Amino acid sequence: MPGYWFDSALCLIEETGRFHAEQRSIEIDDALIAAMHPAGSRPSQDREFVDARDLIAVPGLVNCHSHSPDNLVRSTTGDLPLELWSLTSSAGREKRSLREIYISTMLGAIEMMRTGTTAVLDHVRISPDIDGEALDAVASAWRDSGMRAVIAPVVSDRSVVETMPFEEDDLAGLDLSAYGTRTPLPARKQMAIAEAFFHRWHDAAHGRIRVAIGPSGPQRCSDDLLTAAADFSRRHDTLLHTHVLETRLQREIGLKLYGGGMIAHLDDLSLLTPRTNLVHSIWLEPDDADRIAAADATVIHNPVSNARLGSGYCSLPDLIGKGIRIGLGTDSACCNDSANLLETMKWAALVHRLRLDDETAWLGPESALRLGTSGGANVLGLKTTGRLEAGCAADITFFKRKAPAFSPLHDPVRQLVLSESGAAIDRVMIAGRVVVSNGRSTEIDETAIWDEAQAIADRRRIDGKAAQAATHALEGPIRKMRSRFNTGWAGGCSCH
Repeated sequence: MPGYWFDSALCLIEETGRFHAEQRSIEIDDALIAAMHPAGSRPSQDREFVDARDLIAVPGLVNCHSHSPDNLVRSTTGDLPLELWSLTSSAGREKRSLREIYISTMLGAIEMMRTGTTAVLDHVRISPDIDGEALDAVASAWRDSGMRAVIAPVVSDRSVVETMPFEEDDLAGLDLSAYGTRTPLPARKQMAIAEAFFHRWHDAAHGRIRVAIGPSGPQRCSDDLLTAAADFSRRHDTLLHTHVLETRLQREIGLKLYGGGMIAHLDDLSLLTPRTNLVHSIWLEPDDADRIAAADATVIHNPVSNARLGSGYCSLPDLIGKGIRIGLGTDSACCNDSANLLETMKWAALVHRLRLDDETAWLGPESALRLGTSGGANVLGLKTTGRLEAGCAADITFFKRKAPAFSPLHDPVRQLVLSESGAAIDRVMIAGRVVVSNGRSTEIDETAIWDEAQAIADRRRIDGKAAQAATHALEGPIRKMRSRFNTGWAGGCSCH
């Protein structure tokens, strides 16, 4: 692989938690940043020279929570809360071919790379059950795309009706065997599939592909499965990535199942460790943040999908104040309608101002950029990504200075987070390879992928009617159940 010399780029360099913009020449050797030279330094003769005087160099963005299977069902659900939204998205994932799984993953890779994301955690739900060949299709797509990916196969062994606070009358007289009461694979078999997948793919593609374990959520897993997942994480020194307390109904089922709530239960099972990612963490009990902080577990914040589904308010400033490590996620393209982490960073910088009168407590663009780069890399255990410094992976996004978001240029960090959508991207580099140039993927035939995705979607609209009917048999019971609770948007964290 040739080396590069990006001459005199305006680099956003993080030091002691703050960014400063400095004109530097970036020397790339193989997959790493070899050095950050003073602007105007004499370039090495064996490097490909790039005049970067009109470019802004930013660490590649890190998307800490995504679901590649949902890319094919983007915008198929209306304005619904999570429990109702999931009926359509679940049906759309049913019984996919290996090629459909591959194409769905590629759709996300294209969008993320074209908007500056270089690393992602993919929380992969294979329906109806976890399957080794299907997971291989996902991993093959990430390998072929050129992206850096942590793949966390979803495991869960409770039927859907066991995961929500239904009462017996809610379900009376309904045949839910095709979806709601369907029995998942036994926990032991699910973990065996995940174990085999780990040994096939962990550290593949020169370390770009890593494997984690992804319990869907505590309420969706038996304690035996949760403890098996914790053991997997410990033995392999890899992440345990799980949804937690995304909606008020999830809080209610947690109290029903565990008495003291989900976080306390996870703590009792020794699932809270520095390797644990707690995704969403909106409806926390008053002492939950202290438990998370004491365990050095992490929280993944998904502000766009939280708002899209009306799930509630995650008090991110309070979590950060407790010293909890935070990453940002887009969540799925079906509950966000985007995989653009630039958009998520803007939301993270602004949404908390709706609750905080004291402007000194606002996060702001600099904190949001840190969470979207080095913070996310830290949360995912990607020790050499998320920064522009010698020895780090050459995962870099270059933005054109001569673009609407940066004209005139006053504050590169603020303008990047609050003004830029990805339209100004000149090129994206991952592990020293240019994967996006002139607005197009260099490793993927984008048009062919988009054409095939459309053909799949057109066919699925017809072939998927039985699956839609099976999942939507639960719509009435869910609406009846929801009517018993105040599930409005206002709420979350300790503000029940």
